[in-house]
Amino acid sequence: MSSNPSSTPVKVSPAAADYSPATLDPDLRSQINAVLLKEGHIQRIQERLLHALHANKANWPTHLQTHALNMLRSGDVTTFPALLRRVLDDVRHDTLTRPQAAPDSHKANGTKTNGVTGSPAAASPTAFAANAAPTASAVAIAADGKPTLALPTAVVEELLKVVRESLEEICEIGDDGKI
Repeated sequence: MSSNPSSTPVKVSPAAADYSPATLDPDLRSQINAVLLKEGHIQRIQERLLHALHANKANWPTHLQTHALNMLRSGDVTTFPALLRRVLDDVRHDTLTRPQAAPDSHKANGTKTNGVTGSPAAASPTAFAANAAPTASAVAIAADGKPTLALPTAVVEELLKVVRESLEEICEIGDDGKI
């Protein structure tokens, strides 16, 4: 990770902060994506995401794998495209239906996990011991008592942080609103 700005910064209008995905200029999006790829930011984002997923006590990758294997074994799905579609739908559903915690509520109990104050598990209904090793059963539980496939909030926050860092390195915001 370099602390130097990009050698070819993408010039972005300050008005872009108010853009939605539907109003973002396709050329600007392509420019940003090209620089992210060229300068290795995409690989760094992927590595940090994988690390955050595996380091989180919810053990999301193993839980997701178990869910997929159970669907294959039960015969609910029989092809890879159907499995992928169903898993993505289940993750999307659980993400949309999980209870929304107040911002920073996972930091409220003051516990430490991997040297970071606030356990990501504290926001979930499942209580974890401070020194418990991650297990397949250490997942967030939905209101119906079933394990949730929603990405852990701490993982999402870490991913947003690394994406923001990458974008700040490659983008230059115009001062007068002109690119």
